[in-house]
Amino acid sequence: MIKQIALSAVISTLMASPSFADTIEYESCGVPITIEEAPTRAITLNQQATEVMLALGLEDHMVGTAYLEDEIPAQWQDAYNQVPVIAENYPAKEVVLIEEPDFLFAGFASAFAEKNVGTQEEWNGRNVATYLVDASCDQYNPKNVPVTTAPILKDIKIIGDIFGVKDRAEQLMAETATRIEKVRTLNPGAGRSAFFYDSDDDPVYTAGCCGSPALLMRILGLNSISDDIEGRWVNVGWEHVVQHDPEIIVINDAVWSPADEKIQKLKTDPVLAQLQAVKNERFVIIPFSQTVLGMRFTDGVENLAQQIEELDQ
Repeated sequence: MIKQIALSAVISTLMASPSFADTIEYESCGVPITIEEAPTRAITLNQQATEVMLALGLEDHMVGTAYLEDEIPAQWQDAYNQVPVIAENYPAKEVVLIEEPDFLFAGFASAFAEKNVGTQEEWNGRNVATYLVDASCDQYNPKNVPVTTAPILKDIKIIGDIFGVKDRAEQLMAETATRIEKVRTLNPGAGRSAFFYDSDDDPVYTAGCCGSPALLMRILGLNSISDDIEGRWVNVGWEHVVQHDPEIIVINDAVWSPADEKIQKLKTDPVLAQLQAVKNERFVIIPFSQTVLGMRFTDGVENLAQQIEELDQ
């Protein structure tokens, strides 16, 4: 079905693309691939990838999914229920082979590590096409350059091309861009300082200058207290947080680091309890899946915008 080729250039624009014809050519993290027909036995390896497929109505093209970080949104639950879950986390390579896939779609580069399902080149050599979401490709998104929403739109476009659903993809791209721009225009954060509290490491794990959490806060108009630190995710000492005394604390709610536990720490620590955001209980909470550059990112933007507006009521 697929073969590696020497492409003359990467896709030049996000919107200009043919409907599915004889072949589709694309690059995935520098790996050039040609697909001669729409895949019918796709497997998604992260929730981020799964939800792109579901949002485009491609569940009938899927024979498996894996690695769910949190609940699937209600609008996609019925479609998700039609797809077999082949592993709680990353499946073993042998498990993937049993399903005889023709397409593997991952949300994080770790999926294609040798210790997990194996490299993209390996699968392409087996005539199984692969795609890794654009935001997870360091060569396209350097860690010292602030990311934009373009990777979300690029993923929708390329998956739409691969599966021959160009019209659905273009509609979804337009809806996504419009929703994000609406919140950006409303500017609910209005220049207020904010701390993104991810996990309770020592030092604490938070947003750097250039990843999706930083982008999330910029769209909302918030000024991140770690926006001048290079990296997508960074560790900072609690003294950095105390020194900047943020007006709002954005809390990442994840299975491995629940929001309620972090709020409890903030309220009971004698130093952190003196932060203005803690004393005024100016917490806004976001599920992990709404912080990554996937279909849920737009929900995250709108979710936090509503919570910020409610803080002032």
